[in-house]
Amino acid sequence: MRVLAFSIDLPGHLDWGGYLKTARELTRRGHDVMWVSGPMVKAQVRAAGVAFTPTSITGWRHALPPIRPDLSPQQREMERMRRAIIVWLDAASVLAAVQALEEVADAFRPDVIMTEPFAAAGAILAERRGLPLVVVGRPAQPPKAPNPRRLPNPAIPFIERLLEQAGMEGRYWDLDRGHPRSPHLHLDFFCREWYADLKAVEPQTHFCGGAPAPPQSLALPPDARPLLLVTLGSTFANDENFFRIAAESALLSVARPLLVTGQRTPHILASLRQAPPGPAIIRDWISYDKLFPRLAGAVHHGGVATTHAALVHGVPQVVVPHAGDQYPQAARVTQAGVGYGIRPRDFTIENAPLILADILWDPEFQENARRLAAIMQGLGGPAAAADAVEMLL
Repeated sequence: MRVLAFSIDLPGHLDWGGYLKTARELTRRGHDVMWVSGPMVKAQVRAAGVAFTPTSITGWRHALPPIRPDLSPQQREMERMRRAIIVWLDAASVLAAVQALEEVADAFRPDVIMTEPFAAAGAILAERRGLPLVVVGRPAQPPKAPNPRRLPNPAIPFIERLLEQAGMEGRYWDLDRGHPRSPHLHLDFFCREWYADLKAVEPQTHFCGGAPAPPQSLALPPDARPLLLVTLGSTFANDENFFRIAAESALLSVARPLLVTGQRTPHILASLRQAPPGPAIIRDWISYDKLFPRLAGAVHHGGVATTHAALVHGVPQVVVPHAGDQYPQAARVTQAGVGYGIRPRDFTIENAPLILADILWDPEFQENARRLAAIMQGLGGPAAAADAVEMLL
C-alpha cells in the first residue's frame, strides 16, 4: 500500500496523539509511506524513520499582518476569529499547496491520502483523485439537524470559496463544523469517554488511545519538588507574562516549573533566561516521551499533542486556551475531572497558585487522570491505527 501523509509544517501538527507514529508503524510493516510537508519538519519526520518529500507551501499562512491597534476590544476579538480561519483556509494558499501536492502524487501514485484537520489541501487532493481519505486527529460526527436559530459556522464561506475555486463538490468536508470529513476513516488518539460532550460519533471513527513511551533517560537538575510543565506550544508562545505567572504559581504550590517556550520565540526564551523565575528549568524544546513520565502536572494552551500526552500518562493538567479547538479541550479537561480549563483572563497570580495546588496535591485529580489513562492505553495506539488504515484496501 502506498500512503501519502500530509500535514502543515508546524511540529505540533505531526502529532495529533499518534499521526507520525502511525506513519512509522505503517512503514515498519512494509508499506510505502511518504510524508509531505514543509522543510521545517523534515528532521522530525526522518528521525521517525518515515520518508519525507518537502513542499514549498502547505496552505498555512505563517505570517499575517499585525492586528490594527485602533480596533475596539470587540473588533479585535472578531479579527482574531477571522485570522484563526484564514490562517489555514486562505484559498490562494491552499490551492497553491494542492498544486504542489499534485506534483508529488503524480510521481508517488498513492493508494490512500492521510491528512490532519488543518491541512485542507490533503482533503482536496483526495477528492480530486478519487482516493480514500483518512482524517487524523478528530472524530467524524453526523450532520447537524437544520436549526434556523443556530448561527452558521464562520468558516463556511471560506470553505465554499475554496471548493468553488478548486472545482470540487466538497464530498470530504463537514461544513457545519468547518473541517475535513472522510466517509472512509477518522483516526482519533483519545477515547470515546473523552468526548462525553458529543452526542454521536460516526462509525468510521476509530478511537486508538495511546501508550506511554518506554522509560528513557532525561538529564534534569536534581530537585525533590514535583515537576510541573509550563508550555504554550509552537504557535501561541509569544506571552512571557503567562510563563512568569505559571512559574511563580508553581513555586508557591511547592512544585518546580519547567518552562518550554518553543523554538519560534527566541526573544521569550532569552528574556526568561536573563531573569529566570526562581529555580525554573527553561528550555526551547523537550521530548514529551522522555518528559511526561516524570511530570506531576502540566499547564498549557490545550494543543492536542500536549493534552494527549498528559492524558495518556495520567498527568493532571490545567488548560488555558488561546484559540480554536483549544476551548473544547479545556472544557473536556474540567468535565473529565483531570484538571481545570481556565480562561486566560482568570489565570492570574491571585488564582493560579490555588489552581495548581489542586491538581498537584488533590488525590481526586490524580485518580481521575490514572483512570482515563488506563482506558486510553487499552485501545491499541498507533498499532491499532495502522490496522485500521490497512483495512481500507
